[in-house]
Amino acid sequence: MSLRARHARRLASLLTARTGAYVLVRYDRTAGRYQVQWSGGPDRESMRELATEYAEEVAELDVAELVWLRSSG
Repeated sequence: MSLRARHARRLASLLTARTGAYVLVRYDRTAGRYQVQWSGGPDRESMRELATEYAEEVAELDVAELVWLRSSG
């Protein structure tokens, strides 16, 4: 597993622990970018702000370039 993939998993774990919502960070080959997906929990802007707090810990991911996909379920 690449360092970037490990950082994606780490970010998902950190956000899940912080918000209580199950968060998945996965690479979308079609878009060529990582996506952050979750259901319920914080809105997109709040989740993005939380992720920026962990930016140094997951330095292989550019938090600003992530796609944020929240479902209301």
